[in-house]
Amino acid sequence: MKVKQLKLGPMDNFSYLVWDEETRDAAVLDPAWQPEKLLAAVKAEGLKLHCVLLTHGHPDHINAVAAVSGDGLPVYLHEADYFMLEARPAGLRTVADGEQVQAGSLKLGVLHTPGHTPGSVCYTAPGAVFTGDTLFIGECGRVDLPGSSAEALYDSFVRLAALPGEAAVYPGHSYNGDTSTIGVQKEYNLYLKLALQGRREDFLKAVL
Repeated sequence: MKVKQLKLGPMDNFSYLVWDEETRDAAVLDPAWQPEKLLAAVKAEGLKLHCVLLTHGHPDHINAVAAVSGDGLPVYLHEADYFMLEARPAGLRTVADGEQVQAGSLKLGVLHTPGHTPGSVCYTAPGAVFTGDTLFIGECGRVDLPGSSAEALYDSFVRLAALPGEAAVYPGHSYNGDTSTIGVQKEYNLYLKLALQGRREDFLKAVL
């Protein structure tokens, strides 16, 4: 599997292209701000784009969906975040915890990680996890927005702390760094450390 990380727009958002190296079957994650750059990268890499995967419904992560998905490319979003959509994409489909999304020969798992939003998900692939605004490098997602929940974020961090240490972390914004691993974050990310240690009350105090 190959990953291309693109930093786009005024908020240091990351969009991602993920593909199977042999078949060039691909998915795009969180297309935002500059669809022309995403589509140029798809063309340059010779990719066959099968679907759009959204980690959550905030506008700064989805404002290029229409331009990238066209007239019906499947767009996957957890149903709990549908209320954020100003308009539903033609190919909108829901994802749920434990499912696998297939993009041709490429498969990505779905891990429901509410907290930043009720429908936040992380997408997993062999050796990688795309964490959206749930887990940043050295940080966690905000929980002071409509639909946010510090308690839910703690439970989500407990789940993330159980992932293999070698898994690469690909976050939704360039805050404190662009990539890391779950293992490094268990050691240096205060929030992941507290979740790993089962220190719920300390976690809640830290995020609020």
